[in-house]
Amino acid sequence: MLKFLNHFSRHLRRLFNVPEQRHTSPLLSKSVKQILEKIIASPIHNEVLFATALTHRSAIDFLDKEKFVSNERLEFLGDAVLDLVIAEYVYKLYPDFNEGALTKLRSQLVNAKMLAHYAKQFNLGKVLIVSESAEQNGVRESETALADAFEALIGAVYLDSGYEKARTFLENTMLQQTNFAALIDSDQNFKSALLEYAQGERLALPYYFVISEEGPPHKKVFTVGVRLGDEVLGEGTGKSKKTAEQLAAKEAYIKLMERQNLQATKKETPVSNNATGNNTAFQPNGS
Repeated sequence: MLKFLNHFSRHLRRLFNVPEQRHTSPLLSKSVKQILEKIIASPIHNEVLFATALTHRSAIDFLDKEKFVSNERLEFLGDAVLDLVIAEYVYKLYPDFNEGALTKLRSQLVNAKMLAHYAKQFNLGKVLIVSESAEQNGVRESETALADAFEALIGAVYLDSGYEKARTFLENTMLQQTNFAALIDSDQNFKSALLEYAQGERLALPYYFVISEEGPPHKKVFTVGVRLGDEVLGEGTGKSKKTAEQLAAKEAYIKLMERQNLQATKKETPVSNNATGNNTAFQPNGS
């Protein structure tokens, strides 16, 4: 697979390098090149690619319009590389997640808000090539401009050094900085997930009930339980019933997932036979 990706990378570099070099942006200054090489943790071979990656479309105001190219093409390529790297990473990180869960997790990472957040971590906005008017309008802090430039930078790393360097760049600047557990929890509606699971497995529907209310009227703390049929599967405590219900649903959902995984593991475990192939259960002495 790696051999194929490297071959594919070389092929794309031949395809993409020609148009990028025809429509050159200003070459990188020595200081900007050093900044970028530190960010990507790799030497830059083709400066034009990285200059193009930093070129916002507003720069057409002061560059040669006939030879101008913005970072939009590299953004397109970088978006595809980013999708592949993220998909591979979460696929390996969460082997029990189904396709829907993996897709949802990837979408939480591959969006303008998240990409802009990571771009700000290494001050990408400061090295963007923008027009004076765009500068005055705050484009260097623009969520869209930063996300686009980040994807373009990924594309430049890919074309300049290949897939492995692009993956390492993303792992260092993004993936290793992400709290995946918190990310999953923040977006997970456990009440909905628990209801969907119960319906899919034809179980009794979740029933929430208040176990206790403590504190003064203006500062109550609620403890809520959730029951499926006759079994109480979770409890949660919060400053509102809604929060407590979500926490109870989370506990119940996790418990059900653990049971499901355990059952799946048991089904996959082969039954061991004795040397003669006799499946008779072991009998203790004296029986």
